[in-house]
Amino acid sequence: MLPWLSSARALLTGNVGAARGAPLRAALHTSAAAYAAPRPAVKHNKIKSHSGAKKRFFPVLGSAKGNPVAMKFKRNSSNKQHLNSGMSRVRLHRLNGTKVVSQGPVSRMLRRLLSPSY
Repeated sequence: MLPWLSSARALLTGNVGAARGAPLRAALHTSAAAYAAPRPAVKHNKIKSHSGAKKRFFPVLGSAKGNPVAMKFKRNSSNKQHLNSGMSRVRLHRLNGTKVVSQGPVSRMLRRLLSPSY
């Protein structure tokens, strides 16, 4: 390599050590200390609970008694948001309140959807 080329390149890159005769190749490589530094711990993504299930289902407090498999969930009745004027009073009163979700696969699915929060 021509001496004037290495000094000109060193001035352009801001590497003064190469202008004094240090090899340009060694000046451009990263130091071994950068590879020896400890790596930061890997952060895993947090599992999010299903926001739609959070709005529609809620757990019955005290139903599990320490056993999350036995947890029960409640839900509100459907078909009572609007267009209720044509319905009979008996039907509207039957749709009042909350219902308990059946145990089994539906309850297991709800536990998995709501697992981070419950």
